[in-house]
Amino acid sequence: MVAACVAATIGALVIELGSYTSFLYMLGSFFVPLFGVLLADWLVAGARYREADVFGAATFRPGPVVAWLAGFAVYQWLFPQGPGWWVDLVERTNPPDLGIGASLPSFGLALALGAAASYVARRARPASVPV
Repeated sequence: MVAACVAATIGALVIELGSYTSFLYMLGSFFVPLFGVLLADWLVAGARYREADVFGAATFRPGPVVAWLAGFAVYQWLFPQGPGWWVDLVERTNPPDLGIGASLPSFGLALALGAAASYVARRARPASVPV
């Protein structure tokens, strides 16, 4: 255990952690809207999941995927991360500086679209399918 602590301390002192910020922002652009979609689905389900919600769900649900992609696109538009060609391409669209970053708009859009998709999917479910 002491060896692991020493190795971690030496690594933290030697490795330039500033070079990982782009990678961490890219992870944020992926997971922030994903959390919004999952939270929306859970809330529309009544803030609880039953066994049928988890194991009886459709294999592919396009509504939540579209909601996640929209949130990802908003995050990338407001704060582009990734390869240089991608950042240059997005910056040509002159994204606005909202002053609040990209996480909140991305999360909000994914939450709203995810809730709408979940609501529509639950209403469209046939009556024979257990709830």
